[in-house]
Amino acid sequence: MPVGAVPGWHRAIRGLAGAPGGGQSLRLIPKIDKDPGIVAAAQTLAGRIRLLAAIMALVIAFMLLGVNDLAVAPLAAVSAYAGALRRHVILLATLLMLYAHDFWVDAGVIQQVIGQEGLAQRLDTVWLVRGSLVLFFGVSAGLIASWPRLEATGFLRRPTLCLILAFLTLVIAAQAPIAAGVPRVILWSMVMVFQPYLWFLAYALADRNAQTRQPVWRHLSVFHPFWGSTSTPFGKGLAYLGRYDAKTPEELAVTQLKGVKLACWTLILLVCLTGFSRVAHGLLRIPSFDQTFLDYLGGLRDPRYVGWASLAAFFIEDVLRMAVWGGAIVACARMAGFRLLRNTYRPLEARTLAEFWNRYYFYYKELLVDHFFYPVFTRCFRAHRRLRIFFATFMAACVGNLMYHFIRDIHFVAEMGWRKALTGEASHAFYTLLLALGVGLSQAWQRPRKVDGGWLRERMLPGLWIGFFFCVLHVFDAPLDRLHSIGQRAQFLSYLLGIDAWI
Repeated sequence: MPVGAVPGWHRAIRGLAGAPGGGQSLRLIPKIDKDPGIVAAAQTLAGRIRLLAAIMALVIAFMLLGVNDLAVAPLAAVSAYAGALRRHVILLATLLMLYAHDFWVDAGVIQQVIGQEGLAQRLDTVWLVRGSLVLFFGVSAGLIASWPRLEATGFLRRPTLCLILAFLTLVIAAQAPIAAGVPRVILWSMVMVFQPYLWFLAYALADRNAQTRQPVWRHLSVFHPFWGSTSTPFGKGLAYLGRYDAKTPEELAVTQLKGVKLACWTLILLVCLTGFSRVAHGLLRIPSFDQTFLDYLGGLRDPRYVGWASLAAFFIEDVLRMAVWGGAIVACARMAGFRLLRNTYRPLEARTLAEFWNRYYFYYKELLVDHFFYPVFTRCFRAHRRLRIFFATFMAACVGNLMYHFIRDIHFVAEMGWRKALTGEASHAFYTLLLALGVGLSQAWQRPRKVDGGWLRERMLPGLWIGFFFCVLHVFDAPLDRLHSIGQRAQFLSYLLGIDAWI
């Protein structure tokens, strides 16, 4: 039988096995999205059923390894076949997932505030959250609908700045002594509902300036889209999703096949992560970095090589964990018909700190670039190219990074008060400062690559330097730690570097 007559799905199997006539060389994951026969088969009813069966098999494989991140993949694939109703299905699917996750609202903080105010017998957390959600989405819909007119007034030209100021104003009002009692509880309910959607709303307001304006409900349908995200929107806003939307049956087939490929690759990385963790912590008995740090503070000083091994193990696990988690989300988005770029893409091939930062967590980097880098870059130091790049990068990687995490972890203000919450942020602030300086200098003074630099000079040494930089940096990366000071972490680093032995 001629190669062209071999059914596409059978050619995929033969290509995976490296069989002659498979039309593909031996690959770990065959290029099924490049094969015309497979793409054509994926557009038929029988092909779509096989595709769904393959997706279900991947979902089961993920679940057997204890990971449910791919669970919505079948729903994503089905929604892609809804035709003219596809956007409505996405809205319903998103509402379903929001309801399943309590709309991403941390009700525990609201309950704690109710207890602090002595109102446990008078107020119901459930109804407070529901009322705050209705108010927030109503206000958001009104802002999205009227933003072009509001922006034309000149007072609201920068949506991100306006939203951050509005959020901080709510927090300040909630913590004000005059707001004690019921007002404080209501204000904190609004803060905790606002917090998980702030960046989605920021993208929606920015998208209202696009040439083709979409209905308000479509913007709301991707506030925490059902394929997955955190406070960082995967897929950014509606305008960005529109650029990567599959508009023909062939594009949809290619996009979904890319999703299957990415899911397969993510499964391989998940196996690698599981295996590495068992070898590192089980066989080699390398403690976690947190345990090594706590041992040091408790007076039990592990050998320095153990500390460095724990940092190296954390770095490898962190990169693999990010690739698995982000890969599953992007794979589900592709199965829904959006050919999104991968969140983590070959970070260990980076040659500079800036390139690693871009490859490691793409959509978070995009959030900082869109809402902090570009606004500064277009306004400051236009006559000085390197200073302009460095300052804009610094504002994104330091100020934007710190602001993002402060908003994400705003519950510390309710639990500890302003003073302890801000002083406890010192170590993470120092981390963002070092990160911004490193990435900013790497970005501003980036040199052209040498083609003939050699593998050791162009691949190995930059990779080791980047790994060392982020291992050292991780000592101070503690956005959720309010118990240990920056001084304690600096002492631990001096011990790892052997500096304390010289003093």
